[in-house]
Amino acid sequence: MNTTNMIPEDSLAEKFRVVTRLGEMMIKNGGEIFRAETSMRYAAKAYGLTEFEPYVLANGIFCSFCEDGKVYSSRILSIPLSPIALSRVEELNTLSRRIATGNCTIAEADAEMNRIEKMNTGSTWMMLAGGAIGAGAFSILFSGTWRDGICALLAGLILELYLCFLIPHTSFPKIMTNISGAFLMSTVCCILYRLGIGDHLDLMTIGPVFVMTPGVPITNAIRNFMENDYLSGMSRFLDALLVAGSIAIGTGASMQCWNYLIGGIL
Repeated sequence: MNTTNMIPEDSLAEKFRVVTRLGEMMIKNGGEIFRAETSMRYAAKAYGLTEFEPYVLANGIFCSFCEDGKVYSSRILSIPLSPIALSRVEELNTLSRRIATGNCTIAEADAEMNRIEKMNTGSTWMMLAGGAIGAGAFSILFSGTWRDGICALLAGLILELYLCFLIPHTSFPKIMTNISGAFLMSTVCCILYRLGIGDHLDLMTIGPVFVMTPGVPITNAIRNFMENDYLSGMSRFLDALLVAGSIAIGTGASMQCWNYLIGGIL
């Protein structure tokens, strides 16, 4: 039974649910912690929740709401670290501005968040093209030859095919996904180098590695530290560190296995 539909639209409980859902979706899709907290405060003010207090972390939200000096309700939301979807964050920011100006009712805000939640964040083919071209471009950027760039492009394409079409059908945790992806792309680079297609194995490999590098999470972690939000910064920094370590383990394991089975890279 859907109990949400049984709550009157103008009830305090429904307003509280919609406000906290706005913050949850912002954090879940990679929005800034400060922006999520500010949006929740503005939405609460617009809907008449005058004693609303949020505490937002990178992977959780703690909220309480008081009415006439007494605690009316509280809510704790656990939000796992997820891939960033800036298109959804942009739509949520637009919705937040509408709510703050008083041009969006509770029902309209809830319906809009349902639409945003179902948004397609990007074409699979665009992700394949971006991963492949990015890998090739990074290889050439680091002084690789055009042959190295082509090899890096092929390795990046195979990596994206693996991540987009095979991983969704597995139950691999994030660490194993990164280790296996790095192992695969490094093995492809070793094979292409062995066949004489590429000129420099290190410059071929660095392209796909940079595509997997968690640049945005590291940037967000540093920004959290500068805002004195040490818990969120540490959470994001450790997540980025684990991703980087997984990439290193997968790449190193691939080259060690290649050396052991083939007898050397050369």
